[in-house]
Amino acid sequence: MVTAASEILHIRRPLRTRRIRGFTMGLLPFSEKDSPTKTQTALDQETNRGTSVSSASDSPTRRSGRRSLVALVLLGIMVALVAVGCDADAHQSVLSSTPWTLDGANGPVAREQLLLFNVLLWTMVVVFVLVEGALLYAAIRYRRKPGDPLPPQTHGHTPLEIAWTIVPTILILGLGIWSVFVLFKLEPGEAVALAREQGKEPLHVEAIGHQWWWEFRYEDANPDVEGSELITTANEMRVPVDRPVIMTLKSDDVIHSFWIPKLAGKQDVVPTKANQMWFLAEDAGMYYGQCAEFCGTAHAQMKFRVHALPDAEYTAWVDGWGGELAEPLSPDGAAGQLVFLGAGQCVTCHTVGSADPVNEVGEGVQRARMDTYIAYTKWLQKPAEERLEDVRAGEEPPTAFAAPNLTDLGARTTLGSGLVDLNRETLRQWLRNPDDIKPGNRMSELAAIYQTRLDHRADLTEDELSDLVEYLMAQK
Repeated sequence: MVTAASEILHIRRPLRTRRIRGFTMGLLPFSEKDSPTKTQTALDQETNRGTSVSSASDSPTRRSGRRSLVALVLLGIMVALVAVGCDADAHQSVLSSTPWTLDGANGPVAREQLLLFNVLLWTMVVVFVLVEGALLYAAIRYRRKPGDPLPPQTHGHTPLEIAWTIVPTILILGLGIWSVFVLFKLEPGEAVALAREQGKEPLHVEAIGHQWWWEFRYEDANPDVEGSELITTANEMRVPVDRPVIMTLKSDDVIHSFWIPKLAGKQDVVPTKANQMWFLAEDAGMYYGQCAEFCGTAHAQMKFRVHALPDAEYTAWVDGWGGELAEPLSPDGAAGQLVFLGAGQCVTCHTVGSADPVNEVGEGVQRARMDTYIAYTKWLQKPAEERLEDVRAGEEPPTAFAAPNLTDLGARTTLGSGLVDLNRETLRQWLRNPDDIKPGNRMSELAAIYQTRLDHRADLTEDELSDLVEYLMAQK
């Protein structure tokens, strides 16, 4: 009996343990005769092995690799789209369609800047390709595969670390020293020295940035002739070929940036401060410029042009600027002059027939107009009741503000800071409603004749508009 009892206990103990284990694993208890066969166990092992292989094939490492590949493809597509949008022959690009050449630059300043840019760019491209190429090669060639043990851990490689410290240092020092020498060549003193070598005097032009147009002032438009007349023009600057031009840059309101890509690089135009730059146009032609600093609503439409003329043409332009008109006004033009001086109130902000003089401290007609505009905007901030009392008492401030000099308007090629070609039709459209051509301009915002109608069109008849167009087109 003792023996039988011990055998019973010996048999049941494993069953109890198996039952507990079965419940712990979420399985039903089974007897010895219901236990899986060796064949079934082998099949389960094969199934488990297949499942583990499938899991390995979709491991986090592989998913990360696929994401990286997708990111690289998208980056490549973006770079291709940007490259397609580039145009080396565009008006406002100094780049050439042939890499490494300086064909897009005109004059010593633009060439020096483009050469430095090319060397910097291609040096960075070479360094990027070498570094990223080594990184990609190492990532692909020595990537860890599933099941690989952890590789031996090494610390540092002294010769390699010294090399990749010294080489970049030499590159940075070399390019930095070269950049400093180029900066010295961009100083106005270099222009003076170059002009003296040619037996000439440099031409000095003052560029003043306004929202949103450019004013150009020539204190001495013909340096080779004593007592040369003062010239004030707008948006189109004329310079002689092969003569250094020193630009003095000022702003009447906010920060602008003066940029003629094919002649010289960008230079900030900062209120209360005068910056200088210079350029020299070796070939006659027209060069496109742009404000390169966001300066308000119409920033992208603040363009200008530089006409590089042979000496004879430039001298003729200087001699013929201002004074009496080349031809007497027609009857329509004479009627337009009355509109300019009267119903149109154009004379409040614009000058015709003479330059806008400036005294030794930089104060003149345009400065006075700007001060008036500032005073008027301050007056608008007063409560409506106080403004009404000022109007009744005749103390309302004038609304003049800085505006382009129109003395040579008929000789210009563009209108609205280079936005459209100048002709009678575009000038008529501009006078009727400037917002149709240049949204955000100050003229339609502040000029009195645009404030009396809900559609902000000029409060002039069609005949008055036609006469005004004839008068302005006669200004040559």
